[in-house]
Amino acid sequence: MASTHTPLSSTATRRKKSNKEHPTKFTIPKTHHQFKTCIGRLSLYCLNFAFNFADKAMYLLGPVLILLALGIIGCLTYVYFRIVLPMLAGINWVTSEEEWDGYWEERGYVVASRAQIEQLGKHGEATVSTFYLILLALSTPKGMLHTTIVTFFLFNIIYNYYRCVTTSNSGPSYYAVVRELASVTGFQYPETDEELVQCRKDLEKKIMEKVNKRRRELMGVTTNHATANTNGTSNLHRDEESQDSTTSPLLATSAINTEPSTTTTTTPNNTNSDKPKPKQIPRIHNWQLLSPIEWSYCRYSSQPKPPRSHYDHVTKSLVLNQDHYCPWMFNCVGYFNYRYFFNFLWFVTIALFYGIGVLVRPFMNLSGVEYRDQVRASGGISKSLKDIVVKHFKENAYIPTPEERSPVAFGFMICLSVGLAVMCLAVFHTYLLFSAQTTIEFHGNFAKRRTVGWKNPYSAETWRGNWEMVFGHRRSNGCMGVLVAMLPSRREPEFLPIPIDGKLVRRKHRVDASGAICKEEVVEMAPLITTPIGSLTTINVEGTDMMMEPNDSNATGRLKERSGRNMSRDEEHIV
Repeated sequence: MASTHTPLSSTATRRKKSNKEHPTKFTIPKTHHQFKTCIGRLSLYCLNFAFNFADKAMYLLGPVLILLALGIIGCLTYVYFRIVLPMLAGINWVTSEEEWDGYWEERGYVVASRAQIEQLGKHGEATVSTFYLILLALSTPKGMLHTTIVTFFLFNIIYNYYRCVTTSNSGPSYYAVVRELASVTGFQYPETDEELVQCRKDLEKKIMEKVNKRRRELMGVTTNHATANTNGTSNLHRDEESQDSTTSPLLATSAINTEPSTTTTTTPNNTNSDKPKPKQIPRIHNWQLLSPIEWSYCRYSSQPKPPRSHYDHVTKSLVLNQDHYCPWMFNCVGYFNYRYFFNFLWFVTIALFYGIGVLVRPFMNLSGVEYRDQVRASGGISKSLKDIVVKHFKENAYIPTPEERSPVAFGFMICLSVGLAVMCLAVFHTYLLFSAQTTIEFHGNFAKRRTVGWKNPYSAETWRGNWEMVFGHRRSNGCMGVLVAMLPSRREPEFLPIPIDGKLVRRKHRVDASGAICKEEVVEMAPLITTPIGSLTTINVEGTDMMMEPNDSNATGRLKERSGRNMSRDEEHIV
């Protein structure tokens, strides 16, 4: 399908001239058809404005949300070290030098006298500073244990969040994976401009042929359905129901232009006719027509579009295994940073529930009888709270003071609300990981999961294989292997983004945990890979490419069994 491309500047100039010669005038719709057309155009303008506004807003919202996330992490860290840690260690009652000396004497240490301290040149203060109180808490076994746990979670959260924000889904690593994926699937990746133009024409031609074929099939089904309604029967094919949810205006327009119109024009003489109108043919997406390993063409990036990839309009790049765009990360979650995103969710969930466990007891004592007794013991009944210093009970360190009420309440409510929300998201992504789906594919496969015998073509057939597709080969079994795989590491994904017939394909060139390029020569793959290209079929048998006629059922049978393209394909249309 040939098309001419005009530079943007000349197009804009010609458009301005045409607007001056033929100024657009708003006409009041008088007929039902004109009113319907006017509503459609206004809806399109509103949608375009909303999408453009959302794209611009994301660039402002992303940094704000990153600062907000870092602020929440910093506030919870402050609450732990300033208030919770002395409570857990049981030393928050130590506020003066006398109590400091008494604490060490109780532990069996000999405290120097005041004269000896003055001879050493140390001039003590009336109260113990927060820094020394934290050091005192860290000297206890309980304080060291809890601080070690908090430090472990805090480091993993910050590291995975940093990697989610800074890891790019484009660049040299993307092109290296794409070329390896092309060699495995039998696709000839274009290296020059001439090859790119020819590749685009071939892919567009292939898509349009499939669109026309599918439309003819749907027209036949629609005709049969209309005839059945006339005879009093109602049989609707399930395949039609699964294609009525989302539509692609550009693809539908191009597809409609290739077929004769099936609607009849209405004249004033037959407006009251009882003839039933033919059912509208469902619009077709290109992801409904491609097999799981077939390539498409992205008109936004002007590049061949690998299987299971989508164009992100915020980062302006093709993203392999795109899951979603996360404004909290100011980045798109995809093939290269999904492991960091998954780790971040679970470390945040566990850390926040740990925070709920250590804050629930102080939170319950915010307005209890013991809290009032503690205030009364410091003389707070007859005097204002601003004029006194409320001290902790030595017997119960989990009773907060009035100045600690707001931080304790804030920390508990943040841990509870954010922890429940992030836990739901973490459980959902755990299901997606073990079922080898992305969020886009989950919504696209919703209708297909109701079909008996449907199987996800991107699944490695076992939960362990789907886990290794994201985290790499497990070096040990059990919970220890899972924990080791989730530890901080700079390694890139070990396997390609799609399995071939349920077998993971290891990448030949990737970055390992040390940052060095790791070269692998062993490739785990099925012995037979087929990809339809035109009238022939490319077959890769143990690394040897040959061509075979498509009527060979043995070569193409396996591909036909797994042909059902996921709904996860981005709506990249052929214009």
